[in-house]
Amino acid sequence: HPAEMRLFKNIPHMSFDDTGREPEQTFSLNQDPAGELEYPTKIARFSNVYHLSIHFSKNFGAETTKIFYIGLKGEWTEAHRHEVTICNYEASANPADHKLEQITPQTHFIS
Repeated sequence: HPAEMRLFKNIPHMSFDDTGREPEQTFSLNQDPAGELEYPTKIARFSNVYHLSIHFSKNFGAETTKIFYIGLKGEWTEAHRHEVTICNYEASANPADHKLEQITPQTHFIS
C-alpha cells in the first residue's frame, strides 16, 4: 500500500527525473484496503489543471507497490486554445490616417 503521494500539475512528458521538483501537494496516506478514504486537495493550487502527474514515493515497507484504483473529484471544463494575436500599435498617430472631411486643414491641423 502506498504511504506517500505527490501531485504535480501541468508538466507534460514528466519523467522520474522530474520528481525532484517541489510538488504542488504531498499526501501522507493511511492504509486503506477498502479504498474509502478521501484526501482533500488545496483548491487554490489546483485550478486550471490540464495535466496531472501522480508520484507514489513511499510505501509501507513492501518491495513493490500496486495501485488498483485512483478516484478523482472535480469539475471538468473544456480546454480553450488561444491562438497568437498579431497586433500593430502606433507609437504616435499619423495625421494623414485620420482625415476629417468637415474640417479644413488650414485652420484645424492636427499635429
